[in-house]
Amino acid sequence: MLDRYKAANDALRPSPELVERAVTGAGRKKRRRPLIPAAVAAVLAVVLLATGIPGLTGSTGGSAQALAVPVYPELAKAPGEPLQDTEQAWDDWNQAYDAYRDDWRAFRDAAPALADQPGLLEALSDFSARSAALALAGENNRIYSPISLWFALAMLAETTAGETRQQVLTALGAEDMEQLRGWADSLWHALYTDDGTATLLLGNSIWLGEGVGFHQDVLDTLAERYYAGSYQVPMGTDEADEALAAWVADQTKGLIGGDGKVLETTQDTLAVLASTLYYQAGWRDEFQPENTSEDVFTTAAGEELTVDFMHRTDKNVSFLRREGYEAAALSTSLGQMIFVLPEEGVSPTELLSNPNFLPSLDIYSDDAILGEVHWSVPKFDVSSDLYLMSTLEGLGITDALDRNAADFSSLTDEALWVDQIKQIGRVKVDEQGVEAAAVTLMADTGEGPPPEDPTICVMDLDRPFLFLIRAEDTVLFVGVVENPG
Repeated sequence: MLDRYKAANDALRPSPELVERAVTGAGRKKRRRPLIPAAVAAVLAVVLLATGIPGLTGSTGGSAQALAVPVYPELAKAPGEPLQDTEQAWDDWNQAYDAYRDDWRAFRDAAPALADQPGLLEALSDFSARSAALALAGENNRIYSPISLWFALAMLAETTAGETRQQVLTALGAEDMEQLRGWADSLWHALYTDDGTATLLLGNSIWLGEGVGFHQDVLDTLAERYYAGSYQVPMGTDEADEALAAWVADQTKGLIGGDGKVLETTQDTLAVLASTLYYQAGWRDEFQPENTSEDVFTTAAGEELTVDFMHRTDKNVSFLRREGYEAAALSTSLGQMIFVLPEEGVSPTELLSNPNFLPSLDIYSDDAILGEVHWSVPKFDVSSDLYLMSTLEGLGITDALDRNAADFSSLTDEALWVDQIKQIGRVKVDEQGVEAAAVTLMADTGEGPPPEDPTICVMDLDRPFLFLIRAEDTVLFVGVVENPG
């Protein structure tokens, strides 16, 4: 039954620094406005095809059967501020906060920090830059999650062998499976967050068709090392598609999968690997609704759209002014959202094609300028479907896509291959925060002149722009907005 594999997403804040900034002052008695939620979700599903496998053709009926279920941690929620402003109430709150902080700190310390894993941050940066340039090539709105793809490929490596596995390891920058497993463990413990004020959830699963033989030790490894659940369903039926959509909806709080199928399986589908990423946070400083007004956004095709723009000014902040673009960041309760405004005549795709663009996008780098940022940000709700077969090929993962070369012998004795890779994304931005979702399915008026003051940055996002969502020095999402309507 579906309720057998719905995991409780109870975790904690991402880092001590974020919490210490949120609660400061003598005795930590500092009033805070509630953080308005914002959300991002991503799902990566790998659909593997096979032919002539007994039990797939004509499969009917039956419920989703759990084969291996991960055990999620049960960690403290951040205590709410006391209802009474008394010394005793604040003492009780401080004790509860200390317990909450110690709980999540112990969880973080259960795995080496990202910076303590040799090569991990460099490999992640390289993977994000290379894969984003490939995934976001094209036109229209595009949303991509490198971390969702990373975890799905890590699980793909667990299920493959030989040259097929080596190509995946090389693409991820890992020397061997033990290093990759250590990296996955550190990433999961560094990112996984859910304390009632901010959320960053990672969910993984593998779905096998009825009658498919499998190696239980691999499923157990996926559960233990990747918190991945394993389930068996009758592929090619509405029941299987609805079960997968229900799991995705549960992992992404309904942002994806809540309104229908995320993938349509066939009777030839052998397995589906799914990896979700859900992010929820609010702006540290909200945009005031009374400052929102209509203005014109000009699309790449020259079409002028009237949309609502949010406005505010941030002082004593860093921004970048480089050849081809300007960039500035808005802090959230869980990381930051960086906006990049290309110069007139420069497309987002041109910027992304430079392999050094994403890795160098550091608002606090040596060439950063300290000054004012005048924000004019369109409210938007955009979505996209990305087909990523060419992305994997560009990363050097080819054997897994070739029915004659693919080696999935770690998972099964059957012959299978990856047939389709697709990522569905959605991002919403308003005065309270950003809400976005992405699911990746892998199946077998003009702007005035700049101010004379060089310390003033006018981020008037009235033409196609890019954004990044980042937490713990990790790029979670990259997007291109060409039409905010």
